[in-house]
This record gives sequence, structure tokens and C-alpha cells, in this order.
Amino acid sequence: MVFPRSKARALSLWITGLTICSVFLSLAAWIPQAPKASADPLGSAITVVLDTFTPVVPARGETLRISGRLVNTSSEVIEGVSVRLGVSASPLTKRSAITSMSALELNPDPEPIDYFLNRTRVDVTESMAPGEEKTFALSEPFVSLPLGKDGVYPLMVEVLGKQKGVDLSSQRQGGLRTFIPWMSSGTDKISLVWLWPLMSAPATQANGVLLNENTPRALMPDGRLDSLLTLGTANPAKVSWIIDPALLQSAQEIASGYQVRSGDTVNVGDLSQGAQDWLVRVSDVLTASRAQDDSDRVPARVVSYANIDASALQRAEMNVDLVRATTMAPVMAGAILGSPVTGTVYWAPDGRLSKRTSDVLASSGMRTVILSSRALPPTNPDVESFGMGVLGTTFGGMNAVLIDSGLSDTLAIKQDSRSQGILMRQRFLSETAIMSQLLPENAQSNYVVAAPRDVYWNPSPDALGDLLGATGTAPWLARATLSELLKQGATSTIRERGGYGEKAKASELSEDYLNQVKQASIQLAALTDVLDNPTGFTDAYAEAILRTESEAWRQDPETGAELLASIRTGLRQEINKVYALSEGTITLSAENGLVPVTIANDLDRSVTVGVQLRGYPGARLVSEPMYGITIDPGKKVSVELEVDIVGGQTLPAGVQLLTPGGETFGSPARIELVSTAYARAAAWVIAAAFIAIVIFVVVGITRRIHKATQSNSLSQEKANKKGGSENV
Repeated sequence: MVFPRSKARALSLWITGLTICSVFLSLAAWIPQAPKASADPLGSAITVVLDTFTPVVPARGETLRISGRLVNTSSEVIEGVSVRLGVSASPLTKRSAITSMSALELNPDPEPIDYFLNRTRVDVTESMAPGEEKTFALSEPFVSLPLGKDGVYPLMVEVLGKQKGVDLSSQRQGGLRTFIPWMSSGTDKISLVWLWPLMSAPATQANGVLLNENTPRALMPDGRLDSLLTLGTANPAKVSWIIDPALLQSAQEIASGYQVRSGDTVNVGDLSQGAQDWLVRVSDVLTASRAQDDSDRVPARVVSYANIDASALQRAEMNVDLVRATTMAPVMAGAILGSPVTGTVYWAPDGRLSKRTSDVLASSGMRTVILSSRALPPTNPDVESFGMGVLGTTFGGMNAVLIDSGLSDTLAIKQDSRSQGILMRQRFLSETAIMSQLLPENAQSNYVVAAPRDVYWNPSPDALGDLLGATGTAPWLARATLSELLKQGATSTIRERGGYGEKAKASELSEDYLNQVKQASIQLAALTDVLDNPTGFTDAYAEAILRTESEAWRQDPETGAELLASIRTGLRQEINKVYALSEGTITLSAENGLVPVTIANDLDRSVTVGVQLRGYPGARLVSEPMYGITIDPGKKVSVELEVDIVGGQTLPAGVQLLTPGGETFGSPARIELVSTAYARAAAWVIAAAFIAIVIFVVVGITRRIHKATQSNSLSQEKANKKGGSENV
């Protein structure tokens, strides 16, 4: 095919251009690209670390000051490194935007930050080698920032630079996004209720020996529980104390001296002073708060003893334990603190509760449960879930204190560094600022509940201290207590019960584990039944079994299993101190008779037991149990049991102790029973048979002799007759 000259030239130029583009594209493929640093969640080459971010609550006339460090986390040299500020042109209108923006990648499309202010740009260094760190500082008067009406504005510290030999111009090499709550003093306030849990995994055996020193260390200065107490003491009007009585009990025992297990050995602990000081401080802060309120009760609420897993217990039909843990909690806490506590609450694990579990809790007298706001959401999705609702049960409604799930998620943000703590603080303040703007004019309640997702939380004391201080100065926040919230009561907001599905059930203590707990309870019931005075003896085991049902073992099943095994072993050892001494072979002279049994009691108190002989197989032995056998401590008692034996062979049997109620107690002692009556009967049978045989033989022989005699006589007679005939 032949083209005209003009068309041929155009085609030639087009092919040439295409070839050149292809060459450039091929070369571009060989140009090294900026690697993404795996250490940075934004995927940047340079990581931004904040050291300061002030003021915490901004106001007109003040200056925003941000300082920190830049770390080159890439494998390339970055040149011409500088930083600048970026701000959004308009405030956020939804809380969900805070969550989504916090998770944005380094270069989203579109970029949520509208304005990058070149006038704020600060040169940091001409060159940064891989792994190198440089400091930076930014400042800008708030009046110079594009902040208009009240609201929460996204903010970014952007890092600019170029990779040596790669970028022709300065490009974004890193960045960090956060938020500025820009609120006037006349804004509507929300009343913030801080729930302040003081709880610890109850890893204490029935004999008081600790499985580990986690709790003693947490009570020491700068330990987890000490830090929480210090922060709460510094802000007594802001926090509402929620305490596990098992922790108070453990602290009291540790303070008086304790032992801790290490493998197969038990050592004396040396952290008692920290526990003693901590317990005194708890009592002091609660007493001081009570005096201010002019109340006869300390301003603290307690959870069920050992913070037990109510949902798991209800599923396993262990409601008795649930009721006992609930009713004993305020009594124990009041005795340790020296004054009654304000009340009892149930803090649901994961913030959710099944309908059946709530029924059991209500039947035990529980009137307040702490749930996640997701567990009881409003039917209208446009309504904010503030404060408190009513959880319907078969036994009436319970107060449902609703922890704001968004704030719990924010408190769960890592706080391992100062920078992470600042980001957590800014996000928390920004969320509450938006919540205050979402309050309707005729709102029935302005209460918002803040609390951690994990009651065994371990926050950064510095980060949490900064946040508590900020919540006290923010113009959109007012401090409030749980008592004030409960006094106000629930609103008329229509709510629906959230689901309690398979995922929630799977997180509970396992069925197999609770079956073993049931076996421990059966062991304890048997021991309690035989003791004439179990007071002060079995109580320690009863409390220890409740500790095995703690919600803490959801997160640490190994320690829970170790605690349960130690309790069952201890119970078995105590039960085995009451035992039958009988052993060996016992021979009876008749088919029935008396079998002697000796029972020993090595316990330090008297017991009353029963005893029964059991044959193997049982059809060969008939014996009625004997009850009411009392044995003093350290003594032995012998009794005789009537038995009937069937058969002449040796009969294996067990001497089984019984509780007064007829239940099996301990393991049976093994004996063998033999009756000589069957041997004598056999001898008489043999003798009789022998005599019969002799008689039979004698009779036979006599008959044979008699027949022979008769035969001879006849023969003789015949012979005589024959002879006489011949003579004639």
C-alpha cells in the first residue's frame, strides 16, 4: 500500500515520537523510586515525631507551637529537608471523619488538608542520611491560620525534600496529621464522666500464695495501679472510682507479707511496703472525697468479686456463683476500706451482655451495668448515644451506663511515646468538641461517659495526665460523676439491644474450663459437708474458686488454668487427709459377718462421715452404709460393717467414705473378702458324695455276691437232682 508523501511524513513523525516516548518510559523504569518505610504508618521516607504541641486548648491571641524530630527511615539520602503547616479550610462535621482521617495514607486522593502555608515553612537541614535524626520547631499565631467558625480542623505537619539524584524538585517525604479543636468559650458543654477502674488479675491460690508478682509490682511506686491511683488522686473531682474487692483483698494480704510461687518453689516476697502504702492512699482519697460530699459512704463502686465472667457463668448454669460474687462484693470492700461503698456495678466484658445474663444479674440485686454504647444504640441512627439507657430484664429495668465507644477506641491508641500521647490527646479533645456541637437544643442529657475498653488498662501516665488536665480547661467540657449521671436517670431515647453473637460467646471462658471449675466446686462441697465446723477453713477455697471465674482469664488463660489446677490439687490433698486404713484380705467364717474398718482423720478439726463396702462386681456383696461416724482431729475410729457374700471366690471390694448426705468422699481403700463357709460346704458335699459312692459300690458288690450265691445254689441243686436220677 502506498501513502501520499504528506501522509507518509506524518506517519513517520508519529512513529518517531512513539519510539522516543517508549525509550523515556523504559529509562524511567530504571530510575530508583523512594522506598516506603515500613516503620511509618503513613508509608513515608521521613517519620515525624512530636515532642510538644501547645497550647492544648487554643484561643485567639495565642500562638500554635509544635516541635519534634524528623527521622529518615528510608535507605536513601534526603536533601533540602523542610517542614510546614497545612490546615483544612472548613471544620469537620462528623465524628467518623476523625477516625477515617487518622488512618489516611501519606498521599491520599484527594488530600483532606486544603491549605499548606508556605510562610510557616522552616528549613531543617540540607541533607539527611538514612537513620539520621533532626529536630524542628514550628510556630504560627492562631489569627494567621485559616480558622473560621467553631469546630475541629484537621492539621498536618508536612515534610518536604528530595531524594538525592532522584527528585528534580522538593516533594512530600513525610507528614503527620492531627486535629485542632477551635472552640469559643460560649459553646455548649457536655458533662464528661470518667470511669476509673482499679482492677488486677486475681492470681492468688487458696493458701494465699501468689502465682506471680504482677499485682505487687503494679502496686509499687510508678507501677500500673500506683500510677492510676496517683492520676485519680490528682483529679478527685473528675474520676469515678470502680474497684474490684479482690484487688483490695490482695493488697491487704500482700501488705501483711506474702509468698510467691516460682516454678516448683515458693519464695517470700519483698514488695509488701508498696502494697501497704497503696492501700492507705486509696482509703485516704476516698475518705477525703466522702468528707467533701458529707456522706457516710465512700465515693466508690465495686464490681462483682474478682470481676467474674457473668456471661460465661450463666451459660454454664453456675448462677449461684454469680449471685454470691455479687452479694459479697460490697461487704468485703466496706470491711477493708472501713466504710461502706456507694454501690455495686457490673462492668460487662467487651461492653456487651446477653439477655439471660442480664436477667441473672437483675435477680441477684444488681441495679447498674456498664456497657458499650454499641450494646444499646438508639433506634434512630441520627441521634447521638449519650449517657445512660435502660436495660430491660425479666426482673425490671437496670441502669445501663453507656461508655462512648469512640472515646474508648481513642484511649486504646498506643501511647508508647510522647508523640503518640499527643495524638491521642488531640483526637480525644476533638471528638468531644464535635459531640458538644452535635447536642440538640432540647437535649435531655449532655452526659458522656469515657472509660477504657480494657478494665486492666495500662495507659501512659504522662499522656493520660495531660489529657485529664486538658479536659479540665476545655470550654466545651464540664466535669461530672457517675453518681450525678445515675441521679439524673436515663433519657426517653428509644434504644434497641445490640446483638450478642458467636464472636462474643467465643470470647467467654471456655466450656471445658468451667467444667473443671464445677469439679472443684463439687470437691469443696464434699469437704464442707464432712467438716463439723467448716468456718474459716473452706472460705478460702470458696473465694479462690470465684477467682478462677474472673474475666481476666479471657486474656490470660494459662494463668487461669494454673490457678484452677492449684486449687483442685489443694482440695484433693485436704480430702485425702480423711481416709480408710483397711487393706489386705479379710476372711469371714460364714456367708455373712462383720468387716472391721478403721478411718483416720489427719485434719485439724473433727469430721463426721459415713462408710460403705462396695464389691466388684456389686452383685456378690450386700452391705448397708453406716453414717454418723465422728472422728476427732488427728484421731482414728474403728467400726464394723455387716456384709453378705455370694460365691466362694475371693471378692475385690472398696471401703468408700461418704458425706453425711450420701455422696462419695475421697478415694476408696481396696480390700479382698473371702468366706470360709463355702469351703466347708464344699467339703461336706465331697464327703457325702464319697459315702454315697462307697454305699453304691458296697450295694453293687453285695448284689453281685448274692447273685453268685444264688446261681451256685441252683447249680448244686440241679447237680444233686441229676445224680439222684442216675442212681435210680
